Amino acid sequence: MSWNDGSRVPWPASDIAAEASSGAVGLDVDDDDLWSRPPRRPVARDLPPAGRGRSPVLATILALVMGATALIGLREKIVRNAPATALAYRALGLPVNLAGLELRGVRSRVEIDGGRKVLITEGEIVNIRRDENRTPPLTLTVRDSNGLQRYAWTAPAPKTRLQPGETIAFRARLASPPEDGAEVLVRFARLAAAK
Repeated sequence: MSWNDGSRVPWPASDIAAEASSGAVGLDVDDDDLWSRPPRRPVARDLPPAGRGRSPVLATILALVMGATALIGLREKIVRNAPATALAYRALGLPVNLAGLELRGVRSRVEIDGGRKVLITEGEIVNIRRDENRTPPLTLTVRDSNGLQRYAWTAPAPKTRLQPGETIAFRARLASPPEDGAEVLVRFARLAAAK
């Protein structure tokens, strides 16, 4: 026998007893088990599918609910940035009011004042926001029975700012309205155009 350093050590004269065991202690292992082929390793196709439980489905449902909630809750900001989406929201029964104001109880009538006709349009402006809101001027349009515009003018709002939930009455007058006028359309003027 030689060691790594090249020196030789003679074997001792006496025999050394040795025993070998290839099985675990206490297991009966026969020769067929010892010399048979090793057990087959599992292949990926033999393994059960990785934990595909309910969590991806629940995560997808949760993401869809949160996304829908955001689309509904942020619809005013979405429509402000992408005006074409207003039609989609209206089709879903969720109209978007960018002004945060509503016109209610609008009515028109023609009166005689000093021998000439005067068109009087009245109604209410309501702030539907939870905070103070700027009130733009009103644009009034007289249309004929075919829906064609005959005359349009702008009238200032009675107040420039409304508190949350506040309602204010407005009244606009037009002397000598068009004879073929059939209806009056009242809208809020765009703030940029009103300046």
